Amino acid sequence: MVNKAARWRIWGCIGVLLLDMVYFTECSQVKITAAKESSNSASHEIYEKDDRLEAIEKEEGTRNSVNNHLYYQHLLMFEGYDEEEIAQSRHASFDEKKRLLYALGYNESNILSNKRSYCEENVYEWDDTAHTCRTIYYKSTSMPYNAGFYVAYRYMYRVNFYQLDEKNRLLSKQEYSRNVGSDPLGYSEELFYSLGYQSKYDGDKIMEELQYRDYWGTNETGFWWYWVYQYDDQGNCILRVETTEDEIILYCFEYDEKSKLTGEYRYLVKEDWELSCDDGSTYYFRPQWGKPAVKKIAADKTVEKELYYGKAMDMGQQHYLMPEEVEETVFDHKYKVKPGDCLTKIAYRQYGDAAYYDLLYRINRDKIGFDRNFILPGTWLVIPEIGNEQNTKKGTRNE
Repeated sequence: MVNKAARWRIWGCIGVLLLDMVYFTECSQVKITAAKESSNSASHEIYEKDDRLEAIEKEEGTRNSVNNHLYYQHLLMFEGYDEEEIAQSRHASFDEKKRLLYALGYNESNILSNKRSYCEENVYEWDDTAHTCRTIYYKSTSMPYNAGFYVAYRYMYRVNFYQLDEKNRLLSKQEYSRNVGSDPLGYSEELFYSLGYQSKYDGDKIMEELQYRDYWGTNETGFWWYWVYQYDDQGNCILRVETTEDEIILYCFEYDEKSKLTGEYRYLVKEDWELSCDDGSTYYFRPQWGKPAVKKIAADKTVEKELYYGKAMDMGQQHYLMPEEVEETVFDHKYKVKPGDCLTKIAYRQYGDAAYYDLLYRINRDKIGFDRNFILPGTWLVIPEIGNEQNTKKGTRNE
């Protein structure tokens, strides 16, 4: 598959890994403006003296970093991989910009034990004109073949839609997944909205993030979390307000004169609290239910945003989405037989090794018939993905 040095980068991007956190926030009467001086040595003292806040200890093992947002989780996927990682990656293919196009993962121990194995496949479809990327995740089964394996069956399970800006930054993500249903594999024939993400930038700085996780069409509303950021004159993030349905936490970051992070302080919002911004807008945070958890008032006093506890987010989602052209990708590993073709020629063209003619016949016996040497032109053959010491970037793409 992928060597240890590169595996964390590829599989940190594919798969289904997105954060499992939560947010929410609103109101207050006394105005607090975060410290934005070049020297931040006393910035946390502003919050220590605020009796609406309670200092809390930093928990071991938490992911409380300055840049803790979804864009950084997918940064490597969007920006591409270096030559060394590409050279060492098996069962993966990349485009001319060194971005991932396809990755195949499998349980090697099961393969070597000559048993049916579980596979994961991820396909990446880039549109540089629209600044979008669609990823399709397949749950697949594999069967032993020679010293390796081949994908015997694939089941499309999840689709992600990413919207980027011209700087390749993540602006939004929409995720749809198959729910548990009554089909033979235990999943529905439909896609349900499962996760949404939105971000807002001011120049190079991320200012807001909203993430919402649905409960796949159940009677529950799901949950969401929301981040607001503030920066000093050097562009260092000095404050992050994280709102969830459980709590509102302030993360205060301090730096030395070389912009090196020197301290992190955490405060729990106990009462209504507000935060003023450079553009004249104000965020109101409320840790109690009943009113908006977060309300943003613009400089002209108009309401820009309201987020409520226990309320589903409107992020442009659709339920029961199953575009036909997405469903058809389950069968995209196909080849249309041309006049003069034979299995050895097709195997060499697809895999770089004519010996795979036997695999092609095994998979397509019902279409070819008893005589493997006679194939009618126009016949569509399934070209299974294979995994072994060869790099799969050689083949199994349609021609």
